[in-house]
Amino acid sequence: MALFTQWGEKLDPKAPLQEYPRMQLQRDSYTNLNGLWEYQITEQNAEPDPAQWKKIIVPFALGSKLSGAQDQLLPGQALWYRKQFAYKPSILHTWLNFEGVDQYCTVYMNGIEVGSHAGGYSPFGFDISSMIKYQNSLMVRCFDDSDRGEYAYGKQMLEHSGMWYTPSSGIWQTVWLEDLGEHAVQDLKITPQLDEKKVIFDLAGNFTSARIIISDRGRAVHTGLVFDMHYEAQLDDVHVWTPDDPFLYDVYVQTEDDVIKSYFGMRKFSAGNDKEGVPRFCLNNRPLFFSGLLDQGYTPDGLMTFPDDEAMVYELKKIREMGFNMLRKHVKVECRRWYFHCDRLGILVMQDIPNGGVYDYKWQSVMPTIGFKQNDHENPRLGRTDARAQKTYYEELDGILDNLYNCTSIFAWCPFNEGWGQFDSQAVTDYIRNYDSTRLIDSASGWYDQGAGDFRSVHEYFVPLRVRPTKSGRIYILSEFGGYSYIEKGHSEAETLYGYRKFTDKLLLDEAVHKLYDSLIFRNIRKGLSGCIYTQVSDVEDECNGLFTADRKIIKIDEKKMRRMNDRLCRRIPK
Repeated sequence: MALFTQWGEKLDPKAPLQEYPRMQLQRDSYTNLNGLWEYQITEQNAEPDPAQWKKIIVPFALGSKLSGAQDQLLPGQALWYRKQFAYKPSILHTWLNFEGVDQYCTVYMNGIEVGSHAGGYSPFGFDISSMIKYQNSLMVRCFDDSDRGEYAYGKQMLEHSGMWYTPSSGIWQTVWLEDLGEHAVQDLKITPQLDEKKVIFDLAGNFTSARIIISDRGRAVHTGLVFDMHYEAQLDDVHVWTPDDPFLYDVYVQTEDDVIKSYFGMRKFSAGNDKEGVPRFCLNNRPLFFSGLLDQGYTPDGLMTFPDDEAMVYELKKIREMGFNMLRKHVKVECRRWYFHCDRLGILVMQDIPNGGVYDYKWQSVMPTIGFKQNDHENPRLGRTDARAQKTYYEELDGILDNLYNCTSIFAWCPFNEGWGQFDSQAVTDYIRNYDSTRLIDSASGWYDQGAGDFRSVHEYFVPLRVRPTKSGRIYILSEFGGYSYIEKGHSEAETLYGYRKFTDKLLLDEAVHKLYDSLIFRNIRKGLSGCIYTQVSDVEDECNGLFTADRKIIKIDEKKMRRMNDRLCRRIPK
């Protein structure tokens, strides 16, 4: 049975995902290139055959139902794309932008090589002003070694089943054009400083000066000029951002020939103590218990690409209505609009860096579950001792940190999950902290904790949780638990039930989930538990342990009861 979401069922293949993709650097100039393209697969060094082009719907990855192309790209092969389009060139600079291509690509415009990009989880773009014409031929050549190469691949596996998913190859997010003036804003970095009641702007571009206007619901609250690419704006009456009041300031930056719109939220993330001296996560200097879900961001029809912007909004609103105030974006980076919706809807985000390196079931699953510990310096058991692989990790890390720095809702980075590809976590933590001191770091989520970062981050699916105060004063969180499985017939493609505890009755599942929160979470908060993350948002392929079915048509638990439980959890921390 082919499974589709309601948004996938009504997809317009000629114009999917038309929304502006980069909400923190918006311009009026925008041409969306999503829709019908052509593709073919060749040997890695071969040229495409003019007679072998087939249809594909971009931006859905090769292998997804919504792409209309069910082929699989293998190591040693090349995936070619072709798009013919008309455009009216202007005297401005025209940029070609890609929100995501997995894993390595080279771009050609009208037969001329434009540039290349490595890594599947960061957006990129090229200035094509000297190449674009009224009638254009755009070509993209992609390579994807999936779990056999050096780049991050997350949960994608060529041989997939259980907790491993169908690989996404090639273009998997929006492709678009924009025109920029000679003196355009090329980049904008925004750093709120709540305690000082100011916000810092660091800009990049070929302009001599810029005017910055900060707006509160259409009313200008600050205006200033910047001459040296660095500007600090003082705010007299600060409206703070919280999950219950996700207020965002608008920002306008005007140069000689460019106007961009952005936004930010005034918030502060820190570690502190409650009134009983227990280490807690603090938002705006106040202890806050976060109750969240593990979110892997897969749909049955689009794989890693949501079929529609409204699909993201629907899911996030439902999560918020159930009382969850946080999501852990697990071993994946979403499109930039997803983070924009979290910012405006008030959902905190812990962002994983997608996994890479060799996965060893014994040392990334069995041995840590029974209590074995490992040092992560030059440890071949953890799958990333090669110097080139470590360099690639840092390069991809840089791209992710830079891309997501301005997101209001991201409160923590998670560089490693369950020892998979983990190396020198203390050094990696220091590296992230040096770049971004405004957020917390979950250095090693699950196992092989080296004492680094801000969290003692535990995964527990099988035995009772024993919360003990951390000697270092780090915040104790249960960053994965639950995973209770139930197949809703007609809403799953799984042939067998995969999960950590299995149910054949939905009412029994709901009762068990509620009891789990009561015994495992509620009773441990006063002992020092400061946050919890249930596995997971939705079913994903063989995994049927989501609160949503894979097609997002059914929520398996009582939503109102879950809301009441989450309200209880958040009131449990002594303020």
